[in-house]
Amino acid sequence: MRAWIGIASITLSALLAACSSGGMATRATEPAVLSTVTPSSTPHPASTGLPSAASATRRATGLLVNAPGAFEGYTLFTPSRTTNAYLIDNHGRVVHRQDAKPHPAAITTLLENGNALMSGNREVDAEGNVVWDFQHPQNHDILSMPNGNVLILSRLTIPREEAIALGVNPRSTACHALRATHIVEVRPTGPSDGEIVWKWSAFDHFVQDFDPEKPNYGVVADHPELIDINFTVADAKCPRAGGLDWLHANALDYNAELDQIMITVRNFSEIWIIDHSTTIEEAAGRAGGNSGKGGDLIYRWGNPRAHRRGTAADQRLFRPHDAQWIPEGLPGAGNVLIFNNGAEYPGFERGYSSVDEFALPADGSNYRLESGSAYGPNEIVWTYAADPRDSFYASYGSSAQRLPNGNTLIADGPASRVFEVTAEGETVWEFVNPDANDGPVHNARRYGPNHQGIQSLLEFYRTVGRAAAASEPILRSVFDLYLLDGDLVYVKEECGQEDVEAPFFLHIVPERADDLPQERRRFAFDNMDFDFFRRGAAFEGKCVTRVALPDYPVTAVRTGQFTPDSKLWSARFWLNPEPQRAAYRSAAAGRPVARSAFDLYVTNGDLVYVRESCSHDDAEHRFFLHIVPERVDDLPQARRQPGFDNLGFDFFLRGAEFDGKCVAAVPLPDYAIASIRTGQFGPQGELWSAEFAVVGGGAPPP
Repeated sequence: MRAWIGIASITLSALLAACSSGGMATRATEPAVLSTVTPSSTPHPASTGLPSAASATRRATGLLVNAPGAFEGYTLFTPSRTTNAYLIDNHGRVVHRQDAKPHPAAITTLLENGNALMSGNREVDAEGNVVWDFQHPQNHDILSMPNGNVLILSRLTIPREEAIALGVNPRSTACHALRATHIVEVRPTGPSDGEIVWKWSAFDHFVQDFDPEKPNYGVVADHPELIDINFTVADAKCPRAGGLDWLHANALDYNAELDQIMITVRNFSEIWIIDHSTTIEEAAGRAGGNSGKGGDLIYRWGNPRAHRRGTAADQRLFRPHDAQWIPEGLPGAGNVLIFNNGAEYPGFERGYSSVDEFALPADGSNYRLESGSAYGPNEIVWTYAADPRDSFYASYGSSAQRLPNGNTLIADGPASRVFEVTAEGETVWEFVNPDANDGPVHNARRYGPNHQGIQSLLEFYRTVGRAAAASEPILRSVFDLYLLDGDLVYVKEECGQEDVEAPFFLHIVPERADDLPQERRRFAFDNMDFDFFRRGAAFEGKCVTRVALPDYPVTAVRTGQFTPDSKLWSARFWLNPEPQRAAYRSAAAGRPVARSAFDLYVTNGDLVYVRESCSHDDAEHRFFLHIVPERVDDLPQARRQPGFDNLGFDFFLRGAEFDGKCVAAVPLPDYAIASIRTGQFGPQGELWSAEFAVVGGGAPPP
């Protein structure tokens, strides 16, 4: 089974919940009418999360519920329109953000070494380095096997003419090509290499009753082990590219004990089980392996219409996702858990979603099937839905996972919502991704704190913290700031969610303005603002954020946090104050042209501001600088009416703090200057000012 499944039981959260909501989950022969499951928008007072205040125009997001009975652990979710996968704790705090650039994260599994196996056949370490990148078509799912190999869900495409030659009814599709499920098992052999050691294709296991002159002609109902190549073709539309997706398999699971693979087949509204104990040759045939049936289907369930052994009334699955065996050691072990979306082709939709659990009719390496009937079971062991039922309807994507305490974690894909319900249907944990731009959350998994991958990730962050602590911070503020291997590291030793809810601002001043992106050059600094949710990690009472600095030479950095109403804190430091040191040495060799809060010098064509004993606050407020020329015609056209040039500046862009001093150097215009007025303005008005005459184009007076 998937590597993430083996999660150890731990003590439950002791947090109290202000409210929790629930449906009713039932263990019954048929899904019952279930009670209300409307999610709470009130966070538990002892639990903190990302902003979750609901309003008439904005839905609640972040952590909504964290109640007693929730399984304590870390939830990994993967939005579909971003390259990021997020790992959060039960308080809604981001513990790790995994970047899968350039591919969307889509499906992400945490491996025991702390790395992530992600869509695109990529294994990425905690620092975002790609350690394995295998070029092979991959569609919807990928998983790590116990032997270290990787199972990839893929597709094969054949031209329309070839599909017709196989028995596809040409009237049922005008698409230029037909696509079908293809599975490969890859043994990684290098950073970008792998050996395909096993494979299976749906095209090797089909039946058709349209043309007796074509291959695999037969009575569909007599061959439940085969796939009707004409089923759903008439119901599907042709995509713009890639050919008709005949099956649209969306998930894999592997059972190592049985050596079998489970496939969730959306367009057939079925799950299939195939024998993995076969050789490559046997998997393409109909004999061999533990089942004796080669690569034929040894079990199928959910929609007997797909193989002519039932009617619409017998259908139990509706465009499902994420079927899986419940692992050994968990409640319901050996049963199948599946997200039953409730969608179907137009005109045949159930219209609500459920999570269903059912028992397999196992018979050794095969499954019991009575002659002329469809595979069982006829009864559902457990189901979860909502009341009213259509209040929980995810028509696409989504997932479900059985947890060690018997609860079930559910991802409502279109709503970007992940929630946990008890066996009785009570919602004890709920989180909505606060970034709507990330898109739907197609998959979510929770890992216990003893999971080796979690421990590996925490050790990575402990290492970052130790490396930072081994050096002196470049600046102390609300967060201590460190430079570590070209990254800017923010560390707060005692940290709560409220410390990281406000967005962080990060402004970078380059040594050369030409190094900036074109659109930033007029501002003279780069803007790398970020949200802790996307960049940070909260663990063991600490908050740590690591942001890669640009690869161009950096002069200064300004960072901090803002709320909508005010600045919470700010810090700035200079990585290269040498230009200001040189200006200070040159200025100190002469005499000031004016003295005020700053001593002012004119040297080498610059106006130099010097404060010998200086704090951060002394240079916080904006400097104004008005230049009066000897000839008004020397001014830019827009400044001729007021009669002076305005060269006001921010100390961050023109100055530096070093050796207890504040020094700023501003190039003066090359025209002849009559006088200069400068100073600073604060929120309450002018803080200080100085005015002096200058003769000879910026030369100091005799």
